[in-house]
Amino acid sequence: MLQRLIGWPHFQNALPVRREGVSFWFLQPKWNPGMKASLEIRSGSDAGLGYVQYGNGPIRVLVMHDWLGDHSSYDAVMPWLDGHSFSYVFVDLRGYGQSINLDGEFTVEEIAADCLMLADRLGWTHFHIVGHSMTGMVTQRISADAPSRVISAIAVCPVSAAGNRLSPDALAFFASTMQDDDALRRLFRFVTGGLSDSWAERKVRQSRDTVSPACRARYLEMLVMADFVDDIRGLETPYLVIVGDKDPGLDSEAMAHTFLAWHPNAELQVIPNCGHYPMQECPPYFATVIEGFLKRGAI
Repeated sequence: MLQRLIGWPHFQNALPVRREGVSFWFLQPKWNPGMKASLEIRSGSDAGLGYVQYGNGPIRVLVMHDWLGDHSSYDAVMPWLDGHSFSYVFVDLRGYGQSINLDGEFTVEEIAADCLMLADRLGWTHFHIVGHSMTGMVTQRISADAPSRVISAIAVCPVSAAGNRLSPDALAFFASTMQDDDALRRLFRFVTGGLSDSWAERKVRQSRDTVSPACRARYLEMLVMADFVDDIRGLETPYLVIVGDKDPGLDSEAMAHTFLAWHPNAELQVIPNCGHYPMQECPPYFATVIEGFLKRGAI
């Protein structure tokens, strides 16, 4: 369980973790003495989304996951984050992880409203947002809905407000991954430039364990059918757009026609030798990139 929480196999130096008011120990990677912040886990309820918080610093960051996994996709990067300067809240959307039992409409509007409600619960008047893949478009929706609250946004290998208009064959393949483990393995290997079978198998197990079957089709529909470009075009929110040079579908050319074209204060960072999951494929570098950008926009 502890390995799943931070994605690292060797530990020393116990740190306190609180789960719904119950304390237990979180163990720190022995070769990363800089990781000295506590981890707090809150389950979703009628009050709102569940989340995992790492750090208690003054720079507040709301982090969202992709279609195929919950907050645990960021486990590998946590040891490299600065928990003294930052407060990271890794949110689980309805149907995922700590919110796996929360039903809903499973729309981009609902996600944005849920995240803003969570920020209210946390007492965050102003904050940064990070979205990955599916939730790249959610950073745009939140920025449009609450422009005075969002300090800056980071979109990682993102699908945009224009949606991802898949061909019938591609849509059928994506739909098949919801139940077919072999199809899901092929997808994970494809979007990461052919990483190992062991990598793909671990991603499949993570997805099956943390995503409710009830939400998958509705979120896929959102991914494909979203269309709110007119709502976000020209937003002055500072944006960092991150892509991996081995991500075949969401590359720098795609970003040039979407995020970089619509957001006047957007910049692009291409991570070398990396596919669709930079937070797992190259976590120390990913942490360095995002925190460098976030510190520039800190207020």
